[in-house]
Amino acid sequence: MVKRPTRSYHRVDQATRGRIVALREQGLSIRAIASQVKVKAPTVQGIITRFNTRHHLNDLPKPGGPPKLNDRAKRLLARTVLTGETRSAVELAQVARAHYGIEISSRTALRLLHEQGLKVRHTIRKPRLTAAHKRSRLEFARAHNYWTVNDWKQVIFSDETVISAFPEGSHGLVWTKTADPLDPRLIVPVVQGGGARIMVWGCISKYGFHDLICFKDTVDAARYVEVLEEYLLPVVQQYFLRQPCIFQQDGASIHTARLTQEFFQAQDLQVLEWPPHSPDLNIIEHVWHYLKVELGKWLRATSKKDLWEKVQQILPTMWSPEMTEKMNDLYESLPRRMKVIIAARGGHTKY
Repeated sequence: MVKRPTRSYHRVDQATRGRIVALREQGLSIRAIASQVKVKAPTVQGIITRFNTRHHLNDLPKPGGPPKLNDRAKRLLARTVLTGETRSAVELAQVARAHYGIEISSRTALRLLHEQGLKVRHTIRKPRLTAAHKRSRLEFARAHNYWTVNDWKQVIFSDETVISAFPEGSHGLVWTKTADPLDPRLIVPVVQGGGARIMVWGCISKYGFHDLICFKDTVDAARYVEVLEEYLLPVVQQYFLRQPCIFQQDGASIHTARLTQEFFQAQDLQVLEWPPHSPDLNIIEHVWHYLKVELGKWLRATSKKDLWEKVQQILPTMWSPEMTEKMNDLYESLPRRMKVIIAARGGHTKY
């Protein structure tokens, strides 16, 4: 295999070349010229030698034929990728053949995209945001833009999440020399129906992660109120008895049901009005990630009961001082999140 040079070279411009020749004609040495024009001595020597041989300072024409695609064609082809018309270098080469009658390889098409400043990235799953969603998110961020970290630390964040024995995306890239597609290292075992999964509810505060509840059946407003009575109120009474406290929940139907609202009124508990489709603002989403990462270190569960038992075994990790510190770091990020939402005009953020 022929090795290609990887070193990049700095080309001396025409003005500097002319200056080098003029200084040489004045009788300066190669070393003196190199020092004066800030160019290496071998380069100076090469420029003078080429001038004496060719009697001009222009570069020789590059070898090879003219490029198959001009700049306009390259921009048009790159645009087909940006608009989603083509999704790979192979498809781009096919478009070049069909639209321009030019045969280029997929490797050339890939190089073309790099020349146009395009880079491949993994797609990111985000909730679909309508104009109304963006408006609501923007209004929320503006209303809370001046909240300090201490203001946010009055909030108890809560949410439900689904924990699966075989979560989607649990596989990754594997380096291997084999070409056998059935190499055991390349096989990701899947279970029909996705395997065991459970729905859990939990909440966090500046004091850390609190209780985690597993729902055995379908959750309605009555069951949700029971959870709040049994697990939220003790948190409020134990940690926030003499401090202001605000409860956060999203806009799920069981959260906004009349029975749930009557519970909050009866308990005189302030609820933070939450914009729809805003998991990037709810810092408990990161905590769910921490929990699922810890769970991924265990063997796969074979049933819902087994899965819940494994979750309970990793809860001490969620209650550790290190995890509580991580949660406080998340609280520290909330003022920045408001500013990012405002900058994005209510659109998607990096969080």
